[in-house]
Amino acid sequence: MKITVTIMAVALVVAPAASLAQGANFVTVQPPGQWLASQFLGKPVTNQAGETIGNVNDLLFDKSGRIATAVIGVDGFLGIGEKNVAIPYGSLSITADDGGKRVISAPLSKDQLQAAPEFKATEKTVYMRAKEQAGEMGHKAIDQARELKDKAAKQIEDMRK
Repeated sequence: MKITVTIMAVALVVAPAASLAQGANFVTVQPPGQWLASQFLGKPVTNQAGETIGNVNDLLFDKSGRIATAVIGVDGFLGIGEKNVAIPYGSLSITADDGGKRVISAPLSKDQLQAAPEFKATEKTVYMRAKEQAGEMGHKAIDQARELKDKAAKQIEDMRK
């Protein structure tokens, strides 16, 4: 009985994969007009005035596999103090500069993004958790540096007396 159940479980897992492989059309070269998501992540986003207003932190896909939303990181330094704002992907403009480098722009100002509500992801990747931990560690380091600076200033003041 146990062997039969195991064989049935394996068959349920292998059968869909085998039928997919038989009818699959594998893509071997990146098609023209299609872009790698990795080429967008971390890239600066500018506005119409050419000012950098944030970076692409993530892309959200709908059930059909189309990119629906872009998550833009606003302000902050190395992820510390950064706020994520989500905007419709269709509102982005993607062009190329004179050197052929991709330029991503949005019809928003820094002030508009700073005033926008913060986006909260319901899924957390390892990268997101690591970034949050790094942000927390950065805040702790800043607090400790302030404490040390205050202690040093007090010791210098005491020495001058």
